[in-house]
Amino acid sequence: MTIEVLNNGFHTLENTYPVSMSEQDMQYAIKPAALLNFLQDMGAKNIDGTDFGRQELLDRGLAWFLVRYRIEFDNYPLGINEIRIQTENRGALRQTAYRDFEAFSPTGERLLRATTSWLMVNLNSKSLVNIEQEFPEVHKFEKRSDDLILRKIKSPAEFDSEKLFHVRYDDLDMNGHVNNTVYMTWAMESLDYDFHIKHTLKALDIYYKHEVKYGEDIISCSKIFENTSNHVIKNASTDEDVCLISAEWVNN
Repeated sequence: MTIEVLNNGFHTLENTYPVSMSEQDMQYAIKPAALLNFLQDMGAKNIDGTDFGRQELLDRGLAWFLVRYRIEFDNYPLGINEIRIQTENRGALRQTAYRDFEAFSPTGERLLRATTSWLMVNLNSKSLVNIEQEFPEVHKFEKRSDDLILRKIKSPAEFDSEKLFHVRYDDLDMNGHVNNTVYMTWAMESLDYDFHIKHTLKALDIYYKHEVKYGEDIISCSKIFENTSNHVIKNASTDEDVCLISAEWVNN
């Protein structure tokens, strides 16, 4: 069931998602890409039917592009058959819009907090849109004392492993670009079996830099230092960094 509530004047949406067997790994934890898919779906549900919805923006030649994530896990979602997710539109500041998330177990235990930043792009000119100017009625972003911080991610000078992937049709979203959840799958696949078995995610930082299209080859590179894995997704043809991911882990 979907529930809409108002929170401090901002539109907030809550929804409970069933967790299927295909969305869990061999330890019954929700796969990171599946978790991102839940968050992405909640964000879309929250804006669809508003002036900022996907179809409403496309009619004006505009589109949203996700840029950054910061996710902190209180307890990584493990062994649950459903997950309740809340999202809040935090408003915009010049060219950047912000959206927050929280997720809860069936018993009400908070599992994670997340914050994201988004840009709006003119699809014809490929230029960034000043959201406050284009939509004067938009809520203005106001910082709170307990806000998560979107962190900068540095690309390592060298890597422990590299893995090649080919972009499939199934990897694409409605805009014809690789869906943001696929980058997480590529990143996690660069870590070996033993690392996954012995570690659980504690925090994630993601920076989506450039789009990837059908038929391209990408290289997923990773470097592990203590309990942090740093990931760079590269375009194999241009050697351009298209996504940076930093994952913090705890030992099982």
